[in-house]
Amino acid sequence: MKSQILFYDRSMIIPTNRGHVTHFYGELMYIIFDKPYCVLHFAENVIYSVEIAIQHVMDNLPKAPFIKCERSAIVNLCYHKAFIRNTREIVMVNSERIKVSKQNVNDINSAIKNIPIISPPCPNCYTCRNDECERHIVLSQKKDE
Repeated sequence: MKSQILFYDRSMIIPTNRGHVTHFYGELMYIIFDKPYCVLHFAENVIYSVEIAIQHVMDNLPKAPFIKCERSAIVNLCYHKAFIRNTREIVMVNSERIKVSKQNVNDINSAIKNIPIISPPCPNCYTCRNDECERHIVLSQKKDE
């Protein structure tokens, strides 16, 4: 039976062997799909493996700054260090290299140009409870239905 990640306005609840843990979307650096598991890589070297479809995760993550690089990878562009166009790779802040499919190169380029200048948007973005804050809106907007 597949695990169920619960998605909320700014956070997700992830089932683990020891119960459930809550993480803010802003803490999620990237996701790698390794059938049948999604391996979620968070800041501070926290990693969870959850049996769930990558499309379900993508459908429930905020519209920006998350982008699908290829069939098996989603990245949070706030954690990217560089995009190497000739090798089609995104280099993350932890030096992990994630491949980008040919079809997604232009989407990645335009998304990188549109991410906030401040990354993360503000020092308290991950734990900010202020709904009026304009700086955390990138991490709290849901995809348009």
